[in-house]
Amino acid sequence: MRRLLLLAALTAALAPVGAVSAVQAPPAPGVETGQLGIALLEAPESRRDDPRARIYVVDHLEPGDTIRRQIQVSNTTDETASVALYAASASVQDGAFTFGEGRAANELTRWTTVSPSSVSVPAGGSATAQVTVAVPPDAEDGERYGVVWAEQAAAADAGGISSVSRVGIRMYVSVGEGAEPVSDFTVGQLTATRDADGAPVVQATVQNTGQRALDMGGELSLSDGPGGLKAGPFPASLGTTLGPGDEEPVSTVLDEALPAGPWLARITLRSGEVVRTVEGTITFPDDAKPITVRTLVVAERDGGGDDLGVVVPTVAATLIALVLLFLFLLCRRRDGAEPDETAAAAA
Repeated sequence: MRRLLLLAALTAALAPVGAVSAVQAPPAPGVETGQLGIALLEAPESRRDDPRARIYVVDHLEPGDTIRRQIQVSNTTDETASVALYAASASVQDGAFTFGEGRAANELTRWTTVSPSSVSVPAGGSATAQVTVAVPPDAEDGERYGVVWAEQAAAADAGGISSVSRVGIRMYVSVGEGAEPVSDFTVGQLTATRDADGAPVVQATVQNTGQRALDMGGELSLSDGPGGLKAGPFPASLGTTLGPGDEEPVSTVLDEALPAGPWLARITLRSGEVVRTVEGTITFPDDAKPITVRTLVVAERDGGGDDLGVVVPTVAATLIALVLLFLFLLCRRRDGAEPDETAAAAA
């Protein structure tokens, strides 16, 4: 019986571990008083290290798959809010995530339902709803974009004009058989220049070399300056979202009083789990003529969406399996040794 129990445990440990369960995500940044807010309450466990998946609906699905996400609508006004919930189209272009007008639809929004479609949120309270994305079996490969909106229509004023207030959660849904398309980007050479006001500027070009849209963010730091000076970090300014194959400039405008250099400039950019850090020695010119320097990639980190969610449970399962296998072999050895010990005692 002991052997059977150990074998059953060993078999269970070696079985594939699912990577699609959800974990509670931290709430979105606080909503200011007197506003309507919306936040994603769940994120896939496989994307627990991806900050984008905790605020946006980010996933890779095969044709025929269905996912569900819980959302929360909050009301910090002094009155009960009647809120409509729906999905509308979006696109990625010119370095930005662009919302469709009104309730414009696309493929993704036609696959998406929000239940309930409207909620009454008390003053200072909140309400929850479920977003369901059901991909049809004949869906073609590719990434689609949309927004889950919470919309409140205000009463018409004396002139008969009513205003609409809405807040939303972005959706990045990739469709295709097998593994998720790669997310990746490169950072080009650094350029030191000055703007029209004479302020020093550090520029670089970011290119999306992957197959999924990227939400970019990052910072620039300066070190080893004249007299050992350091400066930063400064936020890097670039288009918020890059579509596959797109390029966008990154620029950081610095204070005019900053010495010309030389400086060791290090820029770190990230989208989700993909991080790139490059550095180079720069000196700001006396005029607006740019000076380009060669950069060195000093750090990078890649994340592959579902890959991380599969690897971690698999490693854990393997360790458990090895421990159970050791215990099983130990028990079998004991079971085989006990008759010999009994016979020796009887002799």
